[in-house]
Amino acid sequence: MKMVKSLLLGSAAGLVAVVGAQAADLPVKAKPVEYVKVCSLYGAGFYYIPGTDICMKMGGYVRAQYYYNTGSGPSTGVMFGSASAQQSNLTGFANDTVMRTRAVWTVDTRSQTEWGTLRTYVLLGFNHDSPGGSSFGGNAASLYATRGFIQFAGFTFGKAQSFYDLWSIPAVSYYGIASSDTGDAGVLLAAYTAQLGNGVSATIALEEPRRMAIVNTIQSNQFTVGGPVNNDYGTVKWPDVVANIRVDQAWGSFQVMGALHDASAAYNFTNAAQNTCTPANGNGTITGSMLCGSGDSALGFAVGVGARVKTDFISRGDSFQFQVNYTEGATRYAIYTPAGAGSLAMFGGGNSLGVGWLTDGIYINNGSLELTKVLGVNASYEHVWTPALKTSLYGGWFNIEHSQAAALAQCASISGGPNTISNATNCDPDFSFWYIGSRTQWNIRPDFYMGVDVLYHRLETAFGGVANYTSLAGAPRPNALYAIENQDALSVTFRVHRDIVP
Repeated sequence: MKMVKSLLLGSAAGLVAVVGAQAADLPVKAKPVEYVKVCSLYGAGFYYIPGTDICMKMGGYVRAQYYYNTGSGPSTGVMFGSASAQQSNLTGFANDTVMRTRAVWTVDTRSQTEWGTLRTYVLLGFNHDSPGGSSFGGNAASLYATRGFIQFAGFTFGKAQSFYDLWSIPAVSYYGIASSDTGDAGVLLAAYTAQLGNGVSATIALEEPRRMAIVNTIQSNQFTVGGPVNNDYGTVKWPDVVANIRVDQAWGSFQVMGALHDASAAYNFTNAAQNTCTPANGNGTITGSMLCGSGDSALGFAVGVGARVKTDFISRGDSFQFQVNYTEGATRYAIYTPAGAGSLAMFGGGNSLGVGWLTDGIYINNGSLELTKVLGVNASYEHVWTPALKTSLYGGWFNIEHSQAAALAQCASISGGPNTISNATNCDPDFSFWYIGSRTQWNIRPDFYMGVDVLYHRLETAFGGVANYTSLAGAPRPNALYAIENQDALSVTFRVHRDIVP
């Protein structure tokens, strides 16, 4: 009996061991795989980030562009920037040709809350111009970030396009032409947009100040040819206040906008070469004709109106857009681009030169601050020939005016230092400039196109007669007597562009 019992127990133990070993060899049931799911809430290209309720879309583009007669670099153009002071329509010193490559990556994430859609958006880019960096050649390659904002319950926080903008450069041109458009660079802001119904909205925003320059004309050598003027702005006390009322409907968009801008001066500095200002007990003392202490306070402003209209009643797919801006002490609300704008200059053939200086205000000898007035107009029309071929015609005109006192003070401050003019027979700092261009684009695919853009620019200076020009050290232009007169140039660019989209 004991033998039988032992045999049965041994057999049972062996069976358990065999079964256990076989069970260990069986495959373990895998956890469910979380596949990427399409998110249809926000349009094409969005998908759910696995394990979350967040929808994400990644995109961007790669672009190659080639320029002829665009000055030292595509971002400044022929008339703007210090290197453009050496631009010659005959010799083409400031690089007849410039090549650019740009690559951009964007990330857009959205999710729902009880207060509506929560959105974040980031744009990172790489840019390489060659030659670039200066009129003497060089290599400019850079990384940049022009978007990084959060939108929630009508609020926008971060770096985005200004709410003053409406007229769009990229919609019609491949150039960074003069306008108030901040769409390429973006600005830092905090804004609230209220939806009023039927496509009507209103926005109030605090935005980073759009500063040009406040010039202290008590000092001499304040105005260089083609370069930035000496700037004596006060410290930033408060951001620009921007507001708009906008209508977006099936026919297009219409907007009225305005901005308030602190244009206060500083005038707290020492210049041993001129007059010396020594603060005393916080009030300051005056030596010679220098004014000391706090600068004059001034409030600049800008007002604008614009529209985008779909003109299908003329031809299907066509559109028209315009924007008009008037500014006092807030020049960059009319002329935000080109990048680095501060003054205009262009050499013509022989001893011929055109000049113009962009400022927010001129500080004159009696201690008052005279604000600069600017009227700017942008307009464009785009015609669609076929679904794959379209042509735009665009233009802009800008008029810069000063008070009589500001004009006299500027002329007294032009004294003939390096890269300046002096002893002009007819000194008048008022000026205007305009351009007209046309872009034709062939969309080989919806996400891939090639195109050509031809741009004519003209600088019309109010100076007349002749003036002495003192050249920069090492620059090709000689010290000589120059005729100060209107200048113009013709530029061409070719672009190849591919979007990174689903």
